[in-house]
Amino acid sequence: MFTEFINRILGAERRSTASDRLEKSAVPSVIVTKDSNKTSPQPVPEKYRKDVALLRSKYGDAFKTGFCINLTLLESLSIMPRERRRVDSYRGLQSYLMKEWDITLTITSRKTKSKTL
Repeated sequence: MFTEFINRILGAERRSTASDRLEKSAVPSVIVTKDSNKTSPQPVPEKYRKDVALLRSKYGDAFKTGFCINLTLLESLSIMPRERRRVDSYRGLQSYLMKEWDITLTITSRKTKSKTL
């Protein structure tokens, strides 16, 4: 403390001890690597397990990464019944399949308007 006071009076530059600690510990303590060749997705959450199993049974070996499934609402309700008989009841499953499996699930109804001109 006394030397710090003298350094302030004499105008010497003060070095921070916190910055010294940061410079010494610049190496991260944990190294995280991402597996680039992901063979199978994470375990299927319970709420989508039945739907994924039904889709696998319908499409068999074709149910893999990059697959695109186009269904009408009536077809999807026959495969994966829902209490709420609307396209938006499948939104969670659609986002899960896209995020984890890279599978595009498109469900259209007679009321769905096309986005083409």
